[in-house]
Amino acid sequence: MLMSRRSRSGSPSRHGSALAGFAFVLALSACGTRSGGGQDTGLGEADASSPTVQAESTHEVTVSTEVYGKGQRHIAWNGPVDDIVDLLLDVYEPVDAPPGRPAVVVIHGGGFTGGSRTNENSVEFARYFAERGFVSVSIDYRVTSDRATLPQAWMDVVAASDASQSQRLQALGMYGAARDAKAAVRWLVANADRYQLDTDHITAIGGSAGSYLATMLGVTNPEDFRDDVSVADDPTLETTNLSSSADVHTIIDHWGGITHMEILKRINGKSRFDRYDAPVSIVHGTEDETVPFTEAEKLRDAYETTGAPFAMHPLEGRGHGPWDATVDGRNLRELAFGFVVDQQSLNVVR
Repeated sequence: MLMSRRSRSGSPSRHGSALAGFAFVLALSACGTRSGGGQDTGLGEADASSPTVQAESTHEVTVSTEVYGKGQRHIAWNGPVDDIVDLLLDVYEPVDAPPGRPAVVVIHGGGFTGGSRTNENSVEFARYFAERGFVSVSIDYRVTSDRATLPQAWMDVVAASDASQSQRLQALGMYGAARDAKAAVRWLVANADRYQLDTDHITAIGGSAGSYLATMLGVTNPEDFRDDVSVADDPTLETTNLSSSADVHTIIDHWGGITHMEILKRINGKSRFDRYDAPVSIVHGTEDETVPFTEAEKLRDAYETTGAPFAMHPLEGRGHGPWDATVDGRNLRELAFGFVVDQQSLNVVR
């Protein structure tokens, strides 16, 4: 069983200091196994109190679009408000799945400058899990051009870096995206009764920028991206179920990185990584020129230091966004399913 999460202040760590230059350089368009304590061996030992899911595609799936909150857009960073936008997600609900369902939050990539909840890979992952009894949500979030409301400390850290102008803009956009991703999880928790959810079994799955956000969800503290901008400065925060939890319990990282945690550490000197972090499956091409493989190694090293469970899957010779990859004969959806089942001790009907 997973250990329970707690609010944590963290302690200084060597893993949050490589912000100079913003090594995360993301594309501006969507896009052998070594394991630690979270080795995903397939379908692991179940727990009678955990949710039950199907090994194969069993359930019909209904899809609906919901507003999970609102967000401000500014004419310039923290300048006059230009618009208030609806934040949208698509719910993939399994028909006739038993109550106490686990949930999956799917987060698209796009370099924090674009992308959509309806892209092919997000839809495939959302449907794959929903057909097996999970409630899946595929989310949109604000990107750099939306110029979300920012804490001054975040702006100061980005301004002090030696990154290029385009990288700085991406880093500014990363804040609003993280604020929205947490709001989406809180919406899901707030609507647990409506979708018959077990909110102790939530997984975040991403690709590229979406994996930066998925990892952020599983590692950062509850107050991060929630309390660092006041409701007075951003009244739309009140639409985002602030009293609900944004905890996730498993992370599926496809070629992402840890820049959110690096910036947070620059702000207050405290690492967000500790042994209570959600188990993570790290999948990353060794020849990735968009998000360097060193980002995967930094995430792995942080988890090795704290002892939190992880699995490391280097995709030898592959670049950025290899959605067609296989690991030990399993495609990436099957690999993710096995890791979630193992780490959450789910009951599987074959």
